[in-house]
Amino acid sequence: MLIVTISLILAYVLRRHRSRFVSALVRVATIGYAVPGTVLAVGIIVPLIMLNNALHSMLQALLGAAAPMLLLQSTVLAVLIAYVARFLAVGFQPIESGLHRVTGNLDEAAIGLGVGGVALMRKIHIPLLRTSIASAAILVFVDVMKEMPITLITRPFGWDTLAVRVFNMTSIGEWERAALPAIAIVLVGLIPTAMLTHRSTDVA
Repeated sequence: MLIVTISLILAYVLRRHRSRFVSALVRVATIGYAVPGTVLAVGIIVPLIMLNNALHSMLQALLGAAAPMLLLQSTVLAVLIAYVARFLAVGFQPIESGLHRVTGNLDEAAIGLGVGGVALMRKIHIPLLRTSIASAAILVFVDVMKEMPITLITRPFGWDTLAVRVFNMTSIGEWERAALPAIAIVLVGLIPTAMLTHRSTDVA
């Protein structure tokens, strides 16, 4: 949901303001999918550790021995930041393609009727982008579900996903125990894909 929401905002800003700065910003924001997951995770976790240490030093200077222990690098926040950086391009492309099919004449007509700004996106664009948003959500969901390197590096302690569980079990040779979560990954990935295919057929 977070990735799709950010993708929708980026695509909408790019549609309304096609400047070099905005185009460059979008390219930088969506470049994470071309970077190996391990490299991206390390590039995110190192600044988080530096921020964590700086905040902890500040708290120690203010509170002394009573300063709480911080651990930003192994939290759900770190996982979310890494996932957004990695898969933003996956959510952005379908939504941007959908926006290209919404003509500028429609925007001008809506603005002429007094619908502009956020209301234009909420009343006009989002209803027309339902299929594109659903496609983006499904693609992001499937990619996030099977992502392993980023999760291994950024996850909280003891927080396993299906992909991590399969990796851990196969690493110690427990192939039988790894079969069930592996099949679950396949099935969970097939269900939204089948739903999207069925929706596309209905639209056609």
